[in-house]
Amino acid sequence: MITTKIFFSRIIKDFKSKELMPLKLIFFVQASTLYVLYPYLTIHMRELGINVEETAIMSSITPLVAMVMPPLAGMLADRIGNFRILLSLFSAFGGLAALLLLLVPIGRVTVHFPQRIIMDLGCEGRNGSLLHTMSQIHPCETKLESEEIAVNVESCGFVCHVETNNETDGSQILKSRLYTVRHLNFQTGVNTSYKYIVAPSDLAMSIQQEDMKEHRQLKNNEFFKTSIRQVSKTHYFFPTDQLFSFSCMSGHVQDIDNFTTEASFRMSRNHTSCVFDNLMKSKDNINRTINYHLYKSKIKSLKPDEDDLQEEQQRYLSEKISWAGEDFQKPICDDLESNINNQIMILVRLYDYEANLEATNRILNINECKKKCIVTLPRNAVCSNMNMEVEYNVKLTFWLYLVIRVFIGIIGGTTFAMFEGAVIAILREQEADYGLQRIYGSIGGMISSPLSGVLIDYASKAFYLYAALKLASGVLMLLINLEFKAPAKNVVRDVFTVLRNIETAVLFLACFVLGTAWGYIESFLFWLIQDLGGSRSLMGITVAVGGIAGIPLLALSGPIISKIGHANVLFIGFVFYAIRLCGYSLIYDPWLTLIFEALESVTTSLSFTAAVTYAAKLSTTSTDSSIQGLLGGVYYGVGKGSGSLIGGYLMKFFGTRPTYQIFAVVTLLTGIIYFIFNVTYLKNRSQLEGNDIVKKKPKNIDEQDNPEKHTNDISLDEKSQSNQINNKSNMGNDNKGFLKEESHNNKKTDELNSTEIEAIRNAKNIDELNEIQLENIRN
Repeated sequence: MITTKIFFSRIIKDFKSKELMPLKLIFFVQASTLYVLYPYLTIHMRELGINVEETAIMSSITPLVAMVMPPLAGMLADRIGNFRILLSLFSAFGGLAALLLLLVPIGRVTVHFPQRIIMDLGCEGRNGSLLHTMSQIHPCETKLESEEIAVNVESCGFVCHVETNNETDGSQILKSRLYTVRHLNFQTGVNTSYKYIVAPSDLAMSIQQEDMKEHRQLKNNEFFKTSIRQVSKTHYFFPTDQLFSFSCMSGHVQDIDNFTTEASFRMSRNHTSCVFDNLMKSKDNINRTINYHLYKSKIKSLKPDEDDLQEEQQRYLSEKISWAGEDFQKPICDDLESNINNQIMILVRLYDYEANLEATNRILNINECKKKCIVTLPRNAVCSNMNMEVEYNVKLTFWLYLVIRVFIGIIGGTTFAMFEGAVIAILREQEADYGLQRIYGSIGGMISSPLSGVLIDYASKAFYLYAALKLASGVLMLLINLEFKAPAKNVVRDVFTVLRNIETAVLFLACFVLGTAWGYIESFLFWLIQDLGGSRSLMGITVAVGGIAGIPLLALSGPIISKIGHANVLFIGFVFYAIRLCGYSLIYDPWLTLIFEALESVTTSLSFTAAVTYAAKLSTTSTDSSIQGLLGGVYYGVGKGSGSLIGGYLMKFFGTRPTYQIFAVVTLLTGIIYFIFNVTYLKNRSQLEGNDIVKKKPKNIDEQDNPEKHTNDISLDEKSQSNQINNKSNMGNDNKGFLKEESHNNKKTDELNSTEIEAIRNAKNIDELNEIQLENIRN
């Protein structure tokens, strides 16, 4: 109850500050831009045909190249002082640059084959074998891992050999709407004709090669009973629904009502007899309905001969079948009318309906025809390849996308460094808390990320949303007040003075590993969700869950960090990263990712807040933007890039789940090492004075040279117990942004640089620090 009261009181008190309102709006919009697009860029690259290895290279090179900008931009910001106009321009340019990604062409397309394959089924001579023939229009790499395959008879008709003069004739055969089947019985002299008219709605729409960029899921022509189809290079199937049927009967089955007398004579107990029965007379098949059968078969592939290679087809032998649920038996197949007394002729009207020219109207006579049926089988039971890649200009896609991403990264890194420097300066001026400002960034991400997920599900409008938010952010940045920030005189020397501190170096190493873990998750978590079957809307929800869970920790980050220390918070972040990464590797339901996304409240919200405030504590007042820029470069640049690159290659060689486990082990071990270093080395070393996230402005020389006057500059971690008790009523304000110091001396400072004096003070040993504290207690 007390914690809840503190939580709301801190938020309400901070929200009342009018001077911080522009900063809250910028945090809201700025965080929205991060969550609205960047997590989905991996999915966007995948849609363009950029594979996992290329994604890893691109996701690593982009931040590595762009990482040089944050420290340079930070130094420039410190040198300028009031840099809000420059910050606004960079933000607006970043939004416009993102729209260039929409101009990148698709490099390769992964086309998924239909779930069922189509074969024609026929007999090999009298008392012959039952053969399946499949066209290689959709190439099949045969595996036949399943012993029993469900075969569905879709339609029966005639497969005819047609030697066309050109591709146009073949195309017009498939588009023909009228053909006639003539059956001539030489023994009786009867000539019977059957006319078939194909409605325009029964014609299948073909997908051209260039349309595969949009139609990535190929579909079968499912007009089995009406549509003419090509079954091999020179063979075409003409459906003759209700004209004859294909049926089988086991040798031990007594019910032979559906079989002819001739077929029943040839039955044996060890075989299943299959026949294409006699053609029905026209008056007999008017009201006839054939219900095609589903049966099980055991097939094996036959070695292709010259005819198969020429016809671009693959044949399969049906070794055993189970027609009606009986035991599997060897089939014996026959065509009752395939003898010298019968002849089949098909007359096809060729007419170019699109050109609508009478000159194209002609009749094609086809004589070589056999009875066959069209059957379908599950593709995954016969073929090992369920998709194929169609490549266009892969190099153009890769390099163009990389150049644009680097350009966006440079602008984004510059904006980040300047913005963080502005935040630190304003928080120090207003005596405000960093974590409380980041709450509004989390709220922005919670709203924008699900919205972006919905937009990307239907179109690429998330890019336009990102650009609009960046432009809005640029306008809001003109509202912040940086008039109080004085330009630094020697930024480079000040930065190197801070970096010589071992504690700062270790902090940057820790942030590098944390950034590596974060970079891998950011680059490939949505990839994992997509592989698990999750939608992009779910991807947006994951960000919202992390944002909601992070709000309480952001609000209470000040008291938490003051209580347990910056380094310990970072160690907790390492542990929770290990738990997250290990959890992702064990789940199979995409919705379970929400459980581990809630842990982002610790790994990102709390730990990165601790990193920012820790860096502010270790830096000097003239190097805020520079040190924050370096921190951003290490975390968002080198760290994220390394996570993407290393993670991508590990996924290629070890797989997705083992890679998550490898990252979990590395982060846990690094966290343990960092914790041991903290409790053994840093605890025995003098802590830096002042310069917390709520640090003071530099004092003049007279004040800094008097030890009795900088007792209030001691870092919060080293305050005496009595001072901690007195400050409890402050409700965690120890982590507020840089409390302003009351001016005790308005004299002009000496020409000696205040930063140098501050660095000298930070190098004092622990003995002198303890003497000062004891003297304060005695007084």
